Amino acid sequence: MPPDLRLALSPTKTYCELIAEPERGTWLRALERIAFVAILIGTAVTLSSARRLPPGLVLMGIVCWSFVPITQWLIGLVVIGRAPGRRLSVPRCLELLFAAHLPWSLWMLVTIGIDTFTPVPIPLVIQVLSLLVPAVWTTIILSAFCRIVLGCTPARAHLLIVAHQAMTWTAFFGYVVLVSGLWPRVLAFIGA
Repeated sequence: MPPDLRLALSPTKTYCELIAEPERGTWLRALERIAFVAILIGTAVTLSSARRLPPGLVLMGIVCWSFVPITQWLIGLVVIGRAPGRRLSVPRCLELLFAAHLPWSLWMLVTIGIDTFTPVPIPLVIQVLSLLVPAVWTTIILSAFCRIVLGCTPARAHLLIVAHQAMTWTAFFGYVVLVSGLWPRVLAFIGA
């Protein structure tokens, strides 16, 4: 079974196994992880909007949406930097953190697949509620990451999880407000 799938299904046990391996973490391997996520997001978004995958559009999708894994990478650096007891290098920690992306990858592929290949679109309320599945799943994996990989106490792990989730969701909602034109509508609504 691939390590990412094992990690998603049994995060504590898998992280224990992964940190016991000889350290292979390099900046190049950490960058490969974000590149994979950028390719996945760019391809999925292109398929969702164009209903096909022309190479030029896929490349544009990857470039335009690369801010998502870069933002996640920066958030990961902050979290890893706040773990004074970690025993692994920063690149290896980033690599192991990005191995936890499977819940979001599956959510994205399933929702875009359903939306692209079925005649009935998924109602927005269901799309929004479906975010809870990868959010909770990722939080469970992140807890194991903080305790096992970063060597945090349970209290410190909870603090880092809250910080990680706060930064992630602030970036997400900030993006939604920015691109949706929601802020000008709110200001117009309140008469400002």
